[in-house]
Amino acid sequence: MSEKLTEFTEQCDETPSNEHEEAINRKFCGKSECKFLFTYLQPEQETKANMHFRSFVKLAKALNRTMVLTNVGHSRINACQNFAFGFYYNVKALRKMFPDVKFITQKDFQCWSKKRRIKPNTEHVKILPGGKIQSMKLVTPYPDLLKTKSCLNRFGFKMDDQTVFKQFYTGQKSLESIKKQTKFSEFLINNLKTDVEILLTTHLVYYPLFPNISNPIPYSNHNFEEASKIINRIKPYVAIHWRMERAILDKLPECAEALVKKLQKIKESQGIQNVYLATDYPITGGTTQSQTFHLLTEKHHKAINLLNSTFNIHTWSSSKIFANLRNDEMIEKEFSGAGIPGIVDKLVCMDADYFLATPEGCGRAQSTYTTMIINEREKSIELGVKPQLKNIVERW
Repeated sequence: MSEKLTEFTEQCDETPSNEHEEAINRKFCGKSECKFLFTYLQPEQETKANMHFRSFVKLAKALNRTMVLTNVGHSRINACQNFAFGFYYNVKALRKMFPDVKFITQKDFQCWSKKRRIKPNTEHVKILPGGKIQSMKLVTPYPDLLKTKSCLNRFGFKMDDQTVFKQFYTGQKSLESIKKQTKFSEFLINNLKTDVEILLTTHLVYYPLFPNISNPIPYSNHNFEEASKIINRIKPYVAIHWRMERAILDKLPECAEALVKKLQKIKESQGIQNVYLATDYPITGGTTQSQTFHLLTEKHHKAINLLNSTFNIHTWSSSKIFANLRNDEMIEKEFSGAGIPGIVDKLVCMDADYFLATPEGCGRAQSTYTTMIINEREKSIELGVKPQLKNIVERW
């Protein structure tokens, strides 16, 4: 079943089928009985959500369930988004990463649930930090809240006051080591061996649920293609990742001045003229590029203005990425947030001749996003596949 770039859930044919349940199941999951794991809500933004999604793929594998490829959009992976998983990620590469796991798009999963005359049953699972280590309790069902707030009313499965709702607790700091992750994942698997057709899962934990989580799911080819257009047009270049969230406001002028001096020094020593800026600052004049960055002040504006007045700064916006798709209203909304722009920024930073990351006090210095860039650059230098890379990372 093909996956289009702008595949929306509204396109699903919701008419129940006259076919036997087993025939419908075979059409969608290749056998007479379907068992799915649907992680309908990842609470964090794309880079962290990428990591957690891989944890749940490992859970699907352990439980022998087909993994639903949850929709994406606005730097999120959740059922309320309107783009197919393949808009962000390379599904073919994901299948190679997990050859023993079957996958289904959210759209096809939705169609399956709507086609069934006997509505598939569910069990709800929420994983929370804290509490008694490796514990689980049954809680009062809250189906109406999930149907409205988490968009589960889009689907045709059975979820009501009789549905089993389980809450798992990791305990305090219980996922910060491989040993603890192993114990918790075993506890989780042992308590999720059920015959229900759909396991609905969500969580509020910040560490991987499973040990030895694989490398990040690669981004889809069209994201690499757009990043390559920018790279080929501006190389050689310095890439800056300035995440202004959590910056000490009074220090922002000093941060901007230090960055300008650093760029001038690189320009003189390396002869690199072009500068690419990846930032959570709203470079298009709208909202910030991070959903956790709320306080935007005049000091933020002045810091960026100083940078712009000193160098000709390239950004995803000035590069007009995905110009052929921007007349689509739904896609244009995606560019008002951190989704696709954040992915393209990341890819451009990975290939930069020189990479500068946010220092302490000037913003959020440590993040999964920055770490992913650093790890990729380090790997490229070790393998010798990108000879233009002159450093892994420096803080200005």
